[in-house]
Amino acid sequence: MSDKTRGAQRVAAFLLSLDGETATRVLSTLAPDVVDDVAQAMLAIPGELADPKRVDELRREIALAANSPKPVRSCGDDELTGLLKSAFGAERGGEVLSVIRERRLQERPFLELESASPFTLRTMLQSESPAVCALVLAHLPPSLSAGVLDGFEHDAALNIVRRMATLTPPPFDVLRRLALSLQERIEAASASGPPPDESARLKTIAELLSNSDPQMEKSVIEAIEEEDIDMAEELREFLFTWEDIGTIDKRSMQKILGSVDTKTLSMGLKGCSEAVEENIMNNLSSRVREMVAEERDLIGAVPLADVLTAREEVMRNVRALIEAGEFRPTRGGEELVE
Repeated sequence: MSDKTRGAQRVAAFLLSLDGETATRVLSTLAPDVVDDVAQAMLAIPGELADPKRVDELRREIALAANSPKPVRSCGDDELTGLLKSAFGAERGGEVLSVIRERRLQERPFLELESASPFTLRTMLQSESPAVCALVLAHLPPSLSAGVLDGFEHDAALNIVRRMATLTPPPFDVLRRLALSLQERIEAASASGPPPDESARLKTIAELLSNSDPQMEKSVIEAIEEEDIDMAEELREFLFTWEDIGTIDKRSMQKILGSVDTKTLSMGLKGCSEAVEENIMNNLSSRVREMVAEERDLIGAVPLADVLTAREEVMRNVRALIEAGEFRPTRGGEELVE
């Protein structure tokens, strides 16, 4: 018997122990889908629930549940507004809310910014001086400030943190003017739509190149690399990913694995998909395969960063073969012939 059916039977037994008028009032407060189940249960009450002693126990359980202290919870702004205005009237309730809001702003002058995402705040702050960035981040929740800092260049982030450690806050009205100015900029940016997605553009370029001649692909990436090394590297990652290793043919796979040590392979295979693992392990000699499997088991749990570093070493070998013309990934729409 399901918990839902059992619950409906208990409610039905309780209602049938009440007088008709009281039972009707209680039944009218139940949700429609619950009423259907309870009404069905009322037609066939199990014998154990029809026992007067069991009904008394059921009443005590319900009374205890109804009168037990409710857990304390935080009150939202809208709920608090409603409570205060209901208790004191609109005017007095509004006055109390103003006092509460003023106190909150004294403690959290950048309150409006706390609901923004780290990306949005970082976008706004990257055009500000390190002093302003330190001032804002010092007054935000630590988890939010950490998310904002994570996207800054290492030296810039370090400079901001140093300033935060020696910060002397300006007067409250200066903090509030800065907060409102940033909030206005965030709202204006939201109204103009999201910023262009650089990764989406690179994925589109990668898809275009993957259907082009290999020499064209190489020339385009080299040209981009002359202007922006990071962009070229990201584009290479979109062109051929770790998961694509599962599709590499045997001869190319053996070339790729030829210069990768067992420790790197053991680390890179952690949390690996079945397709990639099989293609790697099946192209190792039985002796090396056993070594890799043993090393992977021995190192146990490892940080994700270490796994990604190992995989990147393997991917460098893949990209080197692609650029040398020794390996060509299967192109989109290209038919394979045995």
